[in-house]
Amino acid sequence: MNQLIFIAKKEIKVAIRERLVISLGAIIILLLGVALYAGYISYRQQQQIITQTQIEKRQEWLNQGDKHPHIAAHYGTFVFKPKTILSLFDFGLDAYTGTSVYLEAHHQHEFMFRPAQDHSSMIRFGELSAALVLQVLVPLLIIFLAFASFTRERESGTLKLLMSQGTSFNTLTWGKILAYAVMLAVILLPFLLGLVLLSVSHMSYDVIPDITVRVAMLVLIYGLYLCFFIAFSVWVSLRSGSGRNALLTLLTCWIFFAILLPKTVANLSESFYSLPSMREFKAQIDETKRNGLDGKTPRSVRMANLKKEYLEKYGVDSVQQLPFNFEGVSMQAGEEFGDQVYDYHLNNLREIFHKQNQLGSIASLFNPYLAVQHLSMALSGTDIHTFIHFEEEVERYRRELVRKMNQDMAENSKYGEFYGYKAGSDLWGEIEDFSYRAPTAWQLLSYYKLELISLMLWMALTMVLLHVANRKMKPIHE
Repeated sequence: MNQLIFIAKKEIKVAIRERLVISLGAIIILLLGVALYAGYISYRQQQQIITQTQIEKRQEWLNQGDKHPHIAAHYGTFVFKPKTILSLFDFGLDAYTGTSVYLEAHHQHEFMFRPAQDHSSMIRFGELSAALVLQVLVPLLIIFLAFASFTRERESGTLKLLMSQGTSFNTLTWGKILAYAVMLAVILLPFLLGLVLLSVSHMSYDVIPDITVRVAMLVLIYGLYLCFFIAFSVWVSLRSGSGRNALLTLLTCWIFFAILLPKTVANLSESFYSLPSMREFKAQIDETKRNGLDGKTPRSVRMANLKKEYLEKYGVDSVQQLPFNFEGVSMQAGEEFGDQVYDYHLNNLREIFHKQNQLGSIASLFNPYLAVQHLSMALSGTDIHTFIHFEEEVERYRRELVRKMNQDMAENSKYGEFYGYKAGSDLWGEIEDFSYRAPTAWQLLSYYKLELISLMLWMALTMVLLHVANRKMKPIHE
């Protein structure tokens, strides 16, 4: 144990003396600080705008005046996707999923105001976020720190000296890994404290229900990811004949993990499972609404069957004799059929997304970068599954709003007097304001089992490689 600590201290002193860790660490701290500050400013501004606009739209709904309930259902309202506090750490898919959606009867509108639409194609390479720095740039820092951990000892002759004093390769290896882990922890500590303070300060009103758990898991996952790079870099240095070869090998692996493989997987998923355009998607929905899910039952036939069903059920000869306004019933039936059609096509679309994501999850078994990227977005509340959950909650809210409008029309108005009946603020107030609560971390992580397995497998593989390499290394004698 004493030898392990001695080697770690010696490695830290060498790194500080060469000033490499100081210069590279300063760059990383600066980038993390800028990314965290910019992320927080963006989060605060967007959250203020969203909150204010949501209040304005709520007042517009409540103060829309007296009108027919179905007209009010078409008047509709807006819902805005709230920002999570952890989105300042990992922007994830927020730039692509949109920030608001218009809710009205008969139509499921797409989300609007996607920030990616206002950026150039360079956004595909990622925005500068703290997560991007940790995923891509910090491993590069580790490579430059650790690539010469053993080759420098060989070239300077200190490796023979250490071995002659009875130091084992295993102790030397873990001493170096401990040294780099300590240096990295010191560099990242200010950023970690800043992230924790920001997260805790917004815990009471954020849409994420378990911020503390998520932050702790983010620390654990990134800790495993960076420890893998430390151990892997030390192993490559141990097995390399020169520092140049070790650096070339590690940089090649970094380029493969962080640049080549992610882009390749994205392109392959788009090629294998292509998505229809928005125009094609909407055209399919309109076609199904006209002709039915079976393609043989148009709206006129469906309405005739509905009318016959209610006349027989209540034993009357005309819809005017029904104890309610049949127009409200027929409109709700049409709404529910439209919802059924939309769900059918949306599920087909999501199945394509699922296949694309599944390909990415499988690829993460071969790339720890992809694994930590997916897990980071999930825990930050900026992944595809969190957005789908939000989308489902919004659609449930829209359907309930329209149902209440149609129900009031059926119960309180007369058949054929569409413009004769008007509802007021009492009905509008029955529609509660939309509020959202994200799924828990454990619910989200159930979608990312392969990513969790990937991190554990890569760590286990690195430990095995180090163990085998240390056993194969022979003592060095003068």
